[in-house]
Amino acid sequence: MIHHHLSDEMILAYAAGSLSAGQAMVVACHLDICPACAARVAEAEVIGGALIADVEETAVSDDLFNQILVDVDEAQSFPEPERTGASASGDLSSSSYLDGRYVPRLLANMIGDDFAAVRWRTVGPGIRQFVLPVPSSEGEKVRLLKLSPGFVTPDHSHHGSELTLVLKGSFSDDTGRYRVGDIQDAEEDMHHQPMADTEEDCICLVCTDAPLEFKGVITRLLQPIIGI
Repeated sequence: MIHHHLSDEMILAYAAGSLSAGQAMVVACHLDICPACAARVAEAEVIGGALIADVEETAVSDDLFNQILVDVDEAQSFPEPERTGASASGDLSSSSYLDGRYVPRLLANMIGDDFAAVRWRTVGPGIRQFVLPVPSSEGEKVRLLKLSPGFVTPDHSHHGSELTLVLKGSFSDDTGRYRVGDIQDAEEDMHHQPMADTEEDCICLVCTDAPLEFKGVITRLLQPIIGI
């Protein structure tokens, strides 16, 4: 069962299409395995459509259509996940969606259907990563992080936001425990030290829009090398 869901602000931003490419990808992967949040997005889209329909018609410039086509060609976007999986059926009890074997479809398009096939890069004892080729804005990175059982991440805060979706295993910090399907939205003022708290690897999909701010001297020195 999923306990940590998307905030109302994140739901509205996703429905409005105002999230960055990286954040939109993490949210879309969460929606693929969370029927509750998928339903909330659908509701927000209906409300947004109704509001747009009520807006009075406004005269536009002659070249507006051509400009829209240019913007579409230049935009980097991801397809909406098909509603044929968990978010469509809502039946998670008898499936593998929440046991760490299911790879959300949008992510599977990049890495395949098996986390074991990922070409992990070791960035320190107990932690590996794989940076995803997501066309993000400057400073934003989307990556898979793999934490060994019992691994405690270095004490850190944030220069920006950090959106994390658990795909396998679980982790805990001062805000609670996060299992498969749970999502954590860490803002700039959040200070934490997540720990992989099961006997299996913890795999997370993470989007950051700025480097983390580590407290330890050694970690800060290694930060340019590990790229986190």
